[in-house]
Amino acid sequence: MGKVLIIAEQSEIIRKGLLHIIEGFNLFTGIREVTCVAALRDAILRHHPNLVIVNPSLVNSDALDSLRDIIPDKKLRIAAMVYSLFDDEHINRFDEVIMINDNRTKLQKRLQNIIDKTPGKALPKPEEALSARELDVLRLLVKGMSNKEISEKLFISTHTVISHRKNITQKLSIKSVAGLTVYAILNEIISMEEVQ
Repeated sequence: MGKVLIIAEQSEIIRKGLLHIIEGFNLFTGIREVTCVAALRDAILRHHPNLVIVNPSLVNSDALDSLRDIIPDKKLRIAAMVYSLFDDEHINRFDEVIMINDNRTKLQKRLQNIIDKTPGKALPKPEEALSARELDVLRLLVKGMSNKEISEKLFISTHTVISHRKNITQKLSIKSVAGLTVYAILNEIISMEEVQ
């Protein structure tokens, strides 16, 4: 029997875009789409998927547990599609975290890890991905500081701050400050309370 995926997302643009990209990977024999938790429960019962990709705002912790209980043999894996800020405790309950700005290669690797049931980290460890100075710049950037303010705080030139920002963007494949903020919070580089 082939692998089945369900995408649970309210936004048609995000849902259809994700569907289009994933279809090109040929990892699943069937892909279904739903827009709410009730439809997701029905789809899980009907199609017995291997994987559900869900917008975390659709399911609270209790709903997440009840979705897992639908398929008692624990074959159901649930990944969060993250494109806004969520509580770490909630996000950590998912088997995988897919960032909205993941490129095709990263998305395919994440999906393959889930299918193979090899434990994969939601995101690369920050100490492996970024230098100590880049982590300093990232912390200040997601706190809302400008390049000039960061340069003054770290006693480096504005040009150096810009270079570090370019390196951070390249290494993480995250272009927006919002995306960097999600990354920093999920990797405990900064707490939600510290973000302005």
